[in-house]
Amino acid sequence: MPTAEADAAPLGLLRPPEASHWTSLRFLGLARLIMIALLLVFVGLADGAHTLLEEASRGRFVAVASAYLALACAFLIAARRQHGWFHAQLGLQVLVDLGALTALMTLAGGVRGGLGVLIVGAVAGASVLSVPRIAAFFAATATLVMFGAELGSGIAGQGQDASALAQVGLTGLACISLGVGISWLAVRLDTQERLARRRGDDLRAQLAITGLVIAELRQGVVVLDAAARVRTMNRAARVLLGDGEGAGTALERLLEAARRPGTEADAILGEGEGRRHVRVRNLAPGGAGAAALPGSGSAVLIIEDLRELEERARQLKLASMGRLSASIAHEIRNPLAAIRHANALLAEKLSGALEKRLARIVEDNSVRIDRIVEDILAIARRERRAPERLAARECLARVVDELVANGHLEPGRAAVEVATDEPIAFDVHHLRQVLDNLLLNAARYATPGAGAIRVAWRRASDDRLELTVADDGPGLSEHMRDHLFEPFFTSEARGSGLGLYLARELCEANGASIGHEFRDRDAPHRNVFVIRPAS
Repeated sequence: MPTAEADAAPLGLLRPPEASHWTSLRFLGLARLIMIALLLVFVGLADGAHTLLEEASRGRFVAVASAYLALACAFLIAARRQHGWFHAQLGLQVLVDLGALTALMTLAGGVRGGLGVLIVGAVAGASVLSVPRIAAFFAATATLVMFGAELGSGIAGQGQDASALAQVGLTGLACISLGVGISWLAVRLDTQERLARRRGDDLRAQLAITGLVIAELRQGVVVLDAAARVRTMNRAARVLLGDGEGAGTALERLLEAARRPGTEADAILGEGEGRRHVRVRNLAPGGAGAAALPGSGSAVLIIEDLRELEERARQLKLASMGRLSASIAHEIRNPLAAIRHANALLAEKLSGALEKRLARIVEDNSVRIDRIVEDILAIARRERRAPERLAARECLARVVDELVANGHLEPGRAAVEVATDEPIAFDVHHLRQVLDNLLLNAARYATPGAGAIRVAWRRASDDRLELTVADDGPGLSEHMRDHLFEPFFTSEARGSGLGLYLARELCEANGASIGHEFRDRDAPHRNVFVIRPAS
């Protein structure tokens, strides 16, 4: 973390000018202008017999002051335009100040005339904008100039006053002390200002980053003031609380649910289909009551949708269950193979119809178990692969032909339609597994007629490529659509419930998405599974 000393180090003999330095220079010029104007007014209004000016010196005093006034106006205009050369302007102004004020002091009777204090003021003003060494130089120059003027006056007047020289020395000492002290304080103040400005920039950047992070949180965040009024909330909180009058009612429910700081409670927001079960946590240091917050601090409420919490818990549970299932499935394969082999040998020696039927039941269920094991292992060892660019017509026709050749589909029952020559971005083995699951699922529900199942590759109305598997079956219930891709969910007594789940996992492994749609009710192929490959 930079320190004040580190910030001061680069200043050297010259302080980099900033906007505040130009402002100070303009104020210094304005003060100079007012001072000279007051001197001229004083000389013009006062009676010569009662002033320090002799009649012979009055004209020269007015001439020097007038020239000084003209230069002061020029300095002020140059500082207001702020065209650069800051240090050159400052140095020139100080030299003019010292020369003009020393001349005026001499014409007003020397250091005893009282104008020496104006020289001290000029040095102090310049020191505000200088580093200590430059301020000491200005003060030393002013002292030498005053000594020279006093000595010159003494020589011209045929006599030297020791007390006047002592007063010049004291005035010079005051110039040096004030100049160096004021400059040191100004440098320290300037360093702290730079540090505070940088800290402010860092804080603003941190607040901006925090605001972006909070805005993208899936949890709702509501900040309340001491009177339980909403100061700010993120997008997720607006969605959970709703708009209009309902938002105020929902917020009151949350405040009622979490009265004390550090507590969390469940609440119900909304009515009917928009009803949501949420969990709210009160992070207020002073607590948030239903009526008001004690003290002057604000409160922070964190709102979480319980459905999302349940979904995350379900995903963790599925991940754990998947690892366990894969381990169990791997251990099942060897004894299952032994059972099938023994059953096949036993079936060769059976002659009775009942015994053969029992052997066939054993074989059928062994095959079913083997298929479940293969599905579980396929999910467990799934890896994300780089999609290939597959020729749609040949690939889709090959999958359908293999299912027909294996006896899983009747010839002509599934039709392939390719409306675009663009390739399918998918791993070929993964695509075959996905289509096998979708076609076998469609074959269970579709009518037995020709073309009851349709596999289509086309560009949809939204200009996105899609691969669809549709059938003319009776359709799925709302309950089935809600749980369609969940593992082990099936409406068939002999199904494993892993086919569609595996299809979704393989699609995600290829950067694709899969979903079910119930399209045009009047069209024959209403039930449609839609795969949208990565573009």
